[in-house]
Amino acid sequence: METLQHRESTGKAVISVTVEATRDDSGWISYEDTALVTHHDGETQTLNIRDTALSVALERHADDGTELGSVPTVVIPIPLPEITPNNQVRCEEHSGMHIETVACRWPHNCTADGEEPQIGHPYRVTD
Repeated sequence: METLQHRESTGKAVISVTVEATRDDSGWISYEDTALVTHHDGETQTLNIRDTALSVALERHADDGTELGSVPTVVIPIPLPEITPNNQVRCEEHSGMHIETVACRWPHNCTADGEEPQIGHPYRVTD
């Protein structure tokens, strides 16, 4: 979560973070210093994770994995939060402001201010 907060804003919901393993010339296996952030529309963005809590955790994981003979790619799915009862939203599936349902895709919370009252995704790791 901390790592995602410091990236360039895109205005899109994040669904996963992927980090590939790498092997240097000496054969040492570790994880890349960059992660691939995947957004809800399939678009991706690279993110520098060097010297972050995520990088530290992955290095520990790589140390354990090396002992077992394998350091797999790490894919961290970002779950969507539960739907808030009676949450007024605009979404990509339905027109106009309405109460959020399971069928709504990528809703934005709404307020009564302005012509287009979208105030951003209610998801935890979005812009």
